[in-house]
Amino acid sequence: VANALQHGLKVIACIGETLEERESGKTEEVVFRQTKALVPAIGDNWKNVVLAYEPVWAIGTGKTASPQQ
Repeated sequence: VANALQHGLKVIACIGETLEERESGKTEEVVFRQTKALVPAIGDNWKNVVLAYEPVWAIGTGKTASPQQ
C-alpha cells in the first residue's frame, strides 16, 4: 500500500473476515484490526485509498453479506 501510494497510484484495499471469524461474531473486530494495520502505510493519504469490504467467505461462494454487515 505504502509503495503504491508513494508512486502516485490509487489503492483499493480489500478487508474482510473468513467464514470462521464471521460465524464466531468477530467481523467488526477483524475489520477494525485490518483497517488499523493500514493506517501507518496510508498516513495522511486517505484521499487516494478506497476501503472495500470483501469478506473472504464471499469470494467465489455465491454467498452475500447482509445489509447489516
